[in-house]
Amino acid sequence: MDENKENMHNQECNSFACRHPLMKYMFVSLLIFLGAFAAFYVVTDWHFKRMMDPAYQMRRMDKMIRSNVDYMGKMAERQVQKGERMMMKDESYVRLEKTDKNYKIIVDLRPFDDDEKNVEVTANGNMLTITAAGSSSRHGREKILKITQNYMFDDDINLANMTKVREGKDLIIYIPTEK
Repeated sequence: MDENKENMHNQECNSFACRHPLMKYMFVSLLIFLGAFAAFYVVTDWHFKRMMDPAYQMRRMDKMIRSNVDYMGKMAERQVQKGERMMMKDESYVRLEKTDKNYKIIVDLRPFDDDEKNVEVTANGNMLTITAAGSSSRHGREKILKITQNYMFDDDINLANMTKVREGKDLIIYIPTEK
């Protein structure tokens, strides 16, 4: 029995792989490399063919165009909202109220350095122009604010009879109505 085992062992060792184990590992490594290369080549070829497909390119272009249009729409919407916020700020600085006896224009002096000299009121016919300017400094940045508002009144309003009164942080301009 020992002879059979020895004969079998000798027969196995007579093969090329048994006599040259280093060649065996090199051959297996070469086959693995060629298999990996073939797999990589096939996947790359599929991907390249897909990328060059005109239908795929059109879908990508449509997606990019929709994305850019959405981005531009959002950007325009932000600009509109920014303009509306600025208008709301302007309206909060100077506002007009009407009573039975007169018109009352209230100018908030806080953004204009709390100085009524920074508010200029001029009348030209039936048009009243209010120009106010001020500056503030925060975090090392200087911010300059200048507002001009025009009000057009009917012929029954005499702008020469207007009066200006300071009440706290507000400058109030009274324009009497003639009824």
